[in-house]
Amino acid sequence: MNLRQVLCVTNSSRLWLLSFLSVKFLHKPTNFQRLAILLILLLLAFYLRTYRLDSQSLRGDEAATVLYSALPISQLWENSRVTDPHPPLYYLMLHPWQWLAGEEAWVMRFAGVTASTLTVAALYGLAQYTLRRLNISLMAAALLAINPLQIWLAQDIRSYPFFTLFGLLSSWALVRALRKSSQYPYRWLLYILFTFICFYIHYYTVFLIAFQGLFILFNGQKFWSKRWPWLASQIAIGLLIIPGLQLGYNFIGQAAGGIEKISTPILLRLASTALLTGFTIDDRWGLAVSLLLAPVWITGMVIILRREPTPGLFWSLFFAIPVIGVITLSIDRPFFKERFLIQAQPAFELLLAIGFLSLWQHVHRQRNTKYALRLIAAFLFALLLFANSLALSNYFANPVYAKAPPWHLFHDYIKQKAKANDVMLTNFPEAAVSYYSPNGLPFYVVPAERDRSVEFRLEQTEEIANAYERIWFLPLLNQGFDEHGDVLNWLDRHADRVNQVFFPSYNINLYLSPPAIDASLIHQPATFAHGIRLRGFQIFDQQGKSRLKPVSEAQQEFVLTLKPEDDFTLSLYWVADGPTDEAYTVFTHLIAADGFNRTSRDNQPVWGTFPTTMWSPGEKIADKYTLTIPPGTPSGNHRLQVGWYQSDTLERVPVLDKVGEPIADHVILNIIIRVE
Repeated sequence: MNLRQVLCVTNSSRLWLLSFLSVKFLHKPTNFQRLAILLILLLLAFYLRTYRLDSQSLRGDEAATVLYSALPISQLWENSRVTDPHPPLYYLMLHPWQWLAGEEAWVMRFAGVTASTLTVAALYGLAQYTLRRLNISLMAAALLAINPLQIWLAQDIRSYPFFTLFGLLSSWALVRALRKSSQYPYRWLLYILFTFICFYIHYYTVFLIAFQGLFILFNGQKFWSKRWPWLASQIAIGLLIIPGLQLGYNFIGQAAGGIEKISTPILLRLASTALLTGFTIDDRWGLAVSLLLAPVWITGMVIILRREPTPGLFWSLFFAIPVIGVITLSIDRPFFKERFLIQAQPAFELLLAIGFLSLWQHVHRQRNTKYALRLIAAFLFALLLFANSLALSNYFANPVYAKAPPWHLFHDYIKQKAKANDVMLTNFPEAAVSYYSPNGLPFYVVPAERDRSVEFRLEQTEEIANAYERIWFLPLLNQGFDEHGDVLNWLDRHADRVNQVFFPSYNINLYLSPPAIDASLIHQPATFAHGIRLRGFQIFDQQGKSRLKPVSEAQQEFVLTLKPEDDFTLSLYWVADGPTDEAYTVFTHLIAADGFNRTSRDNQPVWGTFPTTMWSPGEKIADKYTLTIPPGTPSGNHRLQVGWYQSDTLERVPVLDKVGEPIADHVILNIIIRVE
């Protein structure tokens, strides 16, 4: 944890403590004092949610959200029907925001920050309305403000902060409408509206509707006078969500968003830890914290059910039904992510707050028991704060827990290095790669669809490669697309990889295309036995520019000046008459004027991945060998010898003249390697 993270966590703890002490020592706080404390909590929530907001690259789902939100409004419904397993309303809400503010990471994430901060205020408001306990309401809001899962999702361009916010607003509108003194139909309309919005933000709103329905049914006598408005609201909601249920049904049998099936024990462990510590903490820490704090929120649930049965049932169902529903739906099926539990989190934090305060304020115990309970409460609360601090520190500063690879690095690099007639290519439809592909640079994905044939991939790759001069390729080997690297192999064999740049978790390869090779190679045709022919050679720098200088305009000979310990990469360009019976090995030797072999590099073509037994008639192959001038090499001119041999016998493949007679066992390239 760096100094900035320590200060962030320390300030958060101090602000929470200030809020708690304000309530503790202000026996009857005024409305102004209540608002001041709430404002402190909201500022804390806002600060944590905006801290380093754009420091991490967008992950794939975030980038997909940006791309989907930019679609014409008329296409959003169709997109949710056939492509994206989420309702269209969130994208519809982001559409004008993106149009007005732009699609930069900070701007797009700020919408979720706003919703998540308002969720803290909404929890406080609903808790106060149902319980009328200021200390409980403020502590629940404080726990929600510093929760790692909430902060992670607030800084994520997805629908979950809005899903949580409108779930609270729907529940608030319902309890307002159920008041005996309420005679205002607009409250039922608000309830219908907020529930409708919540459902078309996320399909798991069905669990919210289920909890609300159970709450009404379990309190049938209490709310008997409201039975007809409630039934009418349920009919209205049912009719309104039918189109959305039809959308969701299209994805019911598949893994939404590529979610893989996980075992039931792991599912239960993730569910038990997610609401407390999120998923940016070591599994052992998260499990230990969840087990130690389980008695706290269970105590909170028991106490609120005993002391205030109606609101207690409301908050207990608010927590239990979404959690049970998500877990039940996910057992033996690929439908679980920790963030799916987020709608239950406000109720969970309230139960946790009740548990902590009950342990601390239990005045009817004997003095020793009271102090023991307070000591336990203080220890567990400190443990929770430490776990939250550790999770936030990991999220903000530890690359291991980054939500995505640093995609922006390749964007910045290519933006500086790209030239006219370059192209960007990848072999997996990762939305983040598309988002970070530099503007103005043509971008292709091969294959763009799952389970396309190898022949289709190679035909598309060849077509794209032949249309441009340089190819920036990002290899992503994902199941069902190009998992065996067929696109990568084609480029390595037929284009010329002049550079490979490594970033955390991925790399970028820069290739010269086959037409660019034909335009820049130094022709030196030579025919070897067994149908192997040399077209020519070249030595490039990392941008694809030749490093060779002609000795003179009249001579077809070139020079490269180097120093000891310098290296260079020789590109050899072959063409095949067909496959060979043996897998022959290439040798490249750097020979001094006295015939001494200074250094060499031998391997089968294309780094040993493309033996001559696999070559096709007329196929052009790009082959590369990196040589280093040995330390202490004296000044002088050196030559490059290249040829072939059979690896088991070391017998060299002869070079043939025009009539097919052997004339040598190697070719001396028209290069002078001058060591100075």
